[in-house]
Amino acid sequence: MALREMTPYRRFMSAMTGGRVDRPSVIALSNFCKELMTSTNVTWPACQTDSKALAQFQAGRYEVWGIDLIISHNDLVSEATTLDTKIDLGSDVRHPSVLEHKLEKIDPTKYDLPKNVLETGRNPMIEGAVKILSAKYEQLVPVFRTVTGPMTVAGHLWGVDKILMWSKQEEKKFEACLDICTDLCIEIIRNSVDSSGADGYYLPDPTASGDLLDPKDYQYFLEPRYKRMTKELKDVPGMLHICGDTRGYMDRIPHSGFDAFSYEAPGTSTKEAKMGLGDRITLVGSLETIPVIMQGTSEYVYKQALRDLADGSDILSPACGTPPFTPNANIRAMVEAAEPKKVKRKVVLLSKEEIIKKYTPSKPEFAEMTHAVMIGDDVTTEKLVVKALDKGLKPIDIVEEALLPGAIGVAEMYDGGYAFVPEILLAANAMKKGISHCQSAMGDVKPKGKIIMHVAFGDVHAIGKDIVKSILTAKGYQVTDLGASVAPEKVVEAAKKEKPDIVSGTALMTTTRTAFPKVIELLKKEGLEIPFIAAGGAVDPAYAETMDYAIFCKGPGDAEPVFEGIRKGKKWQQIREEEHRKYK
Repeated sequence: MALREMTPYRRFMSAMTGGRVDRPSVIALSNFCKELMTSTNVTWPACQTDSKALAQFQAGRYEVWGIDLIISHNDLVSEATTLDTKIDLGSDVRHPSVLEHKLEKIDPTKYDLPKNVLETGRNPMIEGAVKILSAKYEQLVPVFRTVTGPMTVAGHLWGVDKILMWSKQEEKKFEACLDICTDLCIEIIRNSVDSSGADGYYLPDPTASGDLLDPKDYQYFLEPRYKRMTKELKDVPGMLHICGDTRGYMDRIPHSGFDAFSYEAPGTSTKEAKMGLGDRITLVGSLETIPVIMQGTSEYVYKQALRDLADGSDILSPACGTPPFTPNANIRAMVEAAEPKKVKRKVVLLSKEEIIKKYTPSKPEFAEMTHAVMIGDDVTTEKLVVKALDKGLKPIDIVEEALLPGAIGVAEMYDGGYAFVPEILLAANAMKKGISHCQSAMGDVKPKGKIIMHVAFGDVHAIGKDIVKSILTAKGYQVTDLGASVAPEKVVEAAKKEKPDIVSGTALMTTTRTAFPKVIELLKKEGLEIPFIAAGGAVDPAYAETMDYAIFCKGPGDAEPVFEGIRKGKKWQQIREEEHRKYK
């Protein structure tokens, strides 16, 4: 028997605790979006600094988007401001960020929180917005206080590098800084619930990512702090979000005591989260933010939302913070997908067989090589390439018509959930083995252009970079690969030596993309005006446009128009304007 229609409050609160709902609940983890600003008639910076403007903006989550949860605010630095940390307020397309690590010279084992911590920084302004929203939407729409998690706050106050080193070398300091930040989180949440009327809390803790923290360290250091928090706030519903790859400690998440867990695709897919967590905690997620939520059509968002629900998501949501250029219609498409009469609608996505057919060449001599790449058979790939070269087939044709389609096809299978990272690595390796023979056959060919590639400092996700590197190399570009987690100084040193046409950087985590402005600042100091391709899941056109030299590229094919623009004598400003049009 179907349940009668619920209010957003009842629907979300029931979903949070694993209860029955009339339809899947839909939320968003942030709403700092330009179109929503216009729709709610607010402007920046008022929506970041004034309680009334902030409340009006946040209300748009329900009034404009139609989703089931209102959160207090959208930044991750407000907690640090309670300890007088200076911040950059950002812009209408860029979130605030810290300008200093306020406590970096202070031993956390000898530090106590000030008694007036709730009265300083941005906290009073945010609490003012919570009071307005709680009074207006009482029992109609839940209002949650957003509080940045202890690991991330500790990174703001002492520096991410420092606390990560403490986790391995000075455990007492690491535990002390986590305890201080956990105390701060608890104090803010308790005050917001008791004094301002918040219905619960949302705890984003991106620096707790499995890409930065060893699973054993999560269990030993962070899990006990989460447990203490949920125990002291046992009367308050809580939702945890951790960015990136959390599969390493997925089985530990339910022990934290939170009611719901928001995981981030593609680092962790809904299928993987469901497999790892089952019904032990409510799953919140997880439509990819850039390719789906911001850049996808409403119909594409709708289809992906249906697939996510079918894969096991309990509460439907973007995978992480909603990108600033996200159309209102794309969030509404998630809500439409969750409507009872629509949930059973057939999802029209390419099957694995259709993807294979799409990328298999019509010529039999090429099709066999493509198939070998797709299954990751490097030995067979090499044999077939050598045989094709002996027959007189052109090396460039083998690369572009047989080897590249195989690797790109596997990447599309990954997007569809039919392949996983090992398959991508095997396909890329097979492609590389085949390409090496083609390059030998072509001999010394003048490169089409030179590029230096690297993964942002602190980020170890090199798979995407490696695939793009292979493709660019195959197409005749000279690539200098600096590897993963590369310091900005090393990037600029290489640029001075190599004199490339382009420098590129990739970042999968928002916590590491902050290295890119540092690279550009150092390039400026050296007088090097080189176009900087910013890529990866943590980057979008809006972020690129906050920096000089920077041009956003989504895939390997997007780099070639940048090279072409350089060959035609265009400046980075003109190239960026032309390339970014496709994303607007």
